Amino acid sequence: MGRRRSYQKSQRLTAEQRAQFARERKALVGKLITQEPFVGALVAEHIRGSQYLLRLGDGTEVYASHKKQRRREDGAFTEGGWSLWESR
Repeated sequence: MGRRRSYQKSQRLTAEQRAQFARERKALVGKLITQEPFVGALVAEHIRGSQYLLRLGDGTEVYASHKKQRRREDGAFTEGGWSLWESR
C-alpha cells in the first residue's frame, strides 16, 4: 500500500479572507508580466486557484501558475511568482 503524505493542518480561512484572496486573483487578469521568461505576456484568464491562462507576445497561450508575492502588485504590471503549469 502507498503511504499518504501527511500535511499539517493550517487555519481555516475566514469568509473575508476568501473574498479578499479571490479579489486579488481576479485583479491579476489583464495585467502584463514583467518577469522573465514571460515578459510582455498578458494574464488572459484566471482558471482556478493559482492557475491562469497567459497570452504570450507571439499570440500563443500557455497555462501558468502564480505564487502570491509578499509585496503588493499594483498598476498594470505583475512582476514575479509566475511559472509554467506542470501536469502531475
